[in-house]
Amino acid sequence: MTSSRYRLSVVLCALALLAAATAAAGQHRAAAGGPSAAAPTYSKDVRPILQAHCTVCHSAATASNTAVSGGLALDSYAAIKAGTGQKADPVLTPGKSGASALYARLAATSPTRLMPKGGPPLPAAQIALIKRWIDAGAPAGGAVNAAAAAPTPESLPMPANRAEMEIAVPIKAALPAGLLEKGAPAQLALRIGPLPPVTALAYSPDGKRLAIGGYRAVAIWDTTTGRPVTNITHLPGAALALAFRPDGSLLAVGGGVPGVSGDIRFYDTNTWKQTGPTLGGHADAVASVAWSADGSRIASGSQDKSAKVWEWPSGRELRAFKDHSDGVTRVCFAPDGKSLYTASLDHNARRFDIDKGGTIRVFTGHNEGVTAMALTKDGKRLVTSGTEPNLRWWNVDTGETTNNNGGHGGAVAEVVFARDGTLLASASADKTVRLWDPANTAQKRALEGSTDWVYATAISPDDKLVAGGGADGLVRIWEAASGRLRLSLAFWPSSADGADFDWAVVTPEGYWDASGGWSSRMAVARLARDVLRAKA
Repeated sequence: MTSSRYRLSVVLCALALLAAATAAAGQHRAAAGGPSAAAPTYSKDVRPILQAHCTVCHSAATASNTAVSGGLALDSYAAIKAGTGQKADPVLTPGKSGASALYARLAATSPTRLMPKGGPPLPAAQIALIKRWIDAGAPAGGAVNAAAAAPTPESLPMPANRAEMEIAVPIKAALPAGLLEKGAPAQLALRIGPLPPVTALAYSPDGKRLAIGGYRAVAIWDTTTGRPVTNITHLPGAALALAFRPDGSLLAVGGGVPGVSGDIRFYDTNTWKQTGPTLGGHADAVASVAWSADGSRIASGSQDKSAKVWEWPSGRELRAFKDHSDGVTRVCFAPDGKSLYTASLDHNARRFDIDKGGTIRVFTGHNEGVTAMALTKDGKRLVTSGTEPNLRWWNVDTGETTNNNGGHGGAVAEVVFARDGTLLASASADKTVRLWDPANTAQKRALEGSTDWVYATAISPDDKLVAGGGADGLVRIWEAASGRLRLSLAFWPSSADGADFDWAVVTPEGYWDASGGWSSRMAVARLARDVLRAKA
């Protein structure tokens, strides 16, 4: 269970589980006080919840891969009753929720035992419904038309902020004597957690906007004022991929429902309203999107093992590449737009000829999944990484590894080049973003301060700032030249329709600003509030 393959599965499960709909049909009916709230059954009430949160890892298709599923399938009533075959830890004991591992894992508070692994816990109402179902004897119920009974993911309300946990941000401000206990660190603490992980980041071409992907939402921040502009909500799952069109007119958002469908949606950057066709066709969540240099095409990579190239704005599928034997985690165009690079969990990266549809080259050498990939500005070198934390540098013409840099102490989730090609940033499970010099591939510095795995990173167009975000739900922005942390920020939709959302920004010096809802949750002593509050 400590293998690198297992560590990779945790990362992927975390992202995939976030992409599942928060409220399944059973919760919807129970909240409405319908008949199923009084007599829960598997088919009508429990099955939709498990489909939304659990079967991406626990299904008949994944049961043989114990590193992902633990040998447990939850996609049928028979599979749940069969469990894992371990009599000492029965998955389901009808009539006895206290003796059922299914309920114990859902109700656990320990991060090492809580399920879904890596994702937010199920809402209390859903856990209570499953408990009532087990205690009632775990009835199977009759067959239902799942497609007709379940609402679409987009139609479900946005999740409410539970605010059960303090999110602490260290500060260096000099506070009045006696304000803190002796030896206590100075920090601002907001009771706003747990926050969903940050799954994607992207700066606009002019650097004035930072898009932050999260659970069913994308926040758009004004980088000049440090305040949010708007919030894109009601996505079918987590926003796993973000890419601004080169002319800055559109933001592409990739995601979907794991194991079911994947798509790309487009938003006008003047109005932030959805525009143009939604590009579907993937049978699993889209993990990566990339524009061609001229903005006439967009590529997508999906966990369904395929990559596609689409024409814009027609939305016509130009090419589908299905050569990988596992999920495609990254895609990028060559500078001339004639070839597409892909990275995959099958341990390889590939270069495809877009016009002819064939494979130009396979980059082999990784012993485990490749989750990060970037191409130099001149298109001559490729950088890849993944569960093996080393950064491999490749000659794209020969397919040879030219450098193999160590530095990270955990899996690398993303690598990105600065616009001018003079800087590379990598985000890792070792809780750091690291900066590299592409000229000699040497590490320049580590950007520290994150408290959990970092999934995403982005470099501002002027190459001065580096953003990083991940499992702790915060986005941190550092100065590239010095490594100094500039600020930490967080957001959450605060209404069911997503029209409003809460947010907070904190600097290491102790200055802060926040929405009205979160301002009242700032836990620093009231005596210091007027001293520390940042002016707009």
